[in-house]
Amino acid sequence: MRRRVHLAIVIAITSMLCVPALARWKPEYGKAGPEVQAWFKNQHNEQGQWCCDESDGHPFFGDYKINEDGSVTIHDGDNPHQLPAYMVLKGGNPTGHAVWWFTDAGGTHRDYCFAPGTLT
Repeated sequence: MRRRVHLAIVIAITSMLCVPALARWKPEYGKAGPEVQAWFKNQHNEQGQWCCDESDGHPFFGDYKINEDGSVTIHDGDNPHQLPAYMVLKGGNPTGHAVWWFTDAGGTHRDYCFAPGTLT
């Protein structure tokens, strides 16, 4: 009996420690060429936050607008979503489409970066 209780405690603790981690790398990017993989690994927003540290780089094919102040308005569904200018990456994007780094975990949405695609 004591052994069963001990085993149940070990299983309970192990299951709590084995919660899924936030995905940080989309499988399709793992198949991309080395230049694209290097680009993802080196992206930081203007506040120095690494885009892929805790977030997913989501391909974004929807409409967006770079505003005069450098922020971006993303049209994703019914409600426009605005990201501040420091999150909008400057420079080239080798993917050929926009990339939006964010997490949606536990009902909380958090943005990290946005790289414009062919629209600028």
